[in-house]
Amino acid sequence: MELLRLEPVSLVIMGSRLNWFGHVERKDSGDWVEQCMALEIVGTRPRSPKKPVKDDMKSFGLSHEDALEKNDWRVRIKGAPG
Repeated sequence: MELLRLEPVSLVIMGSRLNWFGHVERKDSGDWVEQCMALEIVGTRPRSPKKPVKDDMKSFGLSHEDALEKNDWRVRIKGAPG
């Protein structure tokens, strides 16, 4: 992988997930996507999509506030975690 200069698949997935998260975090408060994120689901769900994002953010040393700065967010998720 080093010879071909390829990133590990896990980093590509984490980066894509964080790109999506940053996009959603920058949405206006009245946007339908923002409203969907705040929905309370009745019943059981197999797993929460927020946990992997939280883990990814921790790996990259990011916070919710960091997502509001689009360019800085993108630069920070391009680098490999700690």
